[in-house]
Amino acid sequence: MARPSIAVEIATAPSPFSFDELQKCESGLGATCGVSIYQYIFEDGVNVSKECCYRLLTVGKDCHDLLTQVTIVYKRLPEKLAKENHRKNGKVWELCRTVGHISN
Repeated sequence: MARPSIAVEIATAPSPFSFDELQKCESGLGATCGVSIYQYIFEDGVNVSKECCYRLLTVGKDCHDLLTQVTIVYKRLPEKLAKENHRKNGKVWELCRTVGHISN
């Protein structure tokens, strides 16, 4: 009798990146905005200011996604929570795009 296979999805590290790239993304956000955006994605009840939205848009979507994915991998979040955090990552980006009136 064949055994059923169990599929386990583990958060994997993001595509190859350099620590310089990661540091550039972090410094572009600044400490205050980095914390604010982190709390929005990984904790509840925190609003992101317009200033932080502008900073997020300035560093760009690739940096935003990289920082989120590295955090998810580093924290070793369960798949369900990782998916929720990816959803919040997209949500804060869309909210900030609305504030910043950009199209990418």
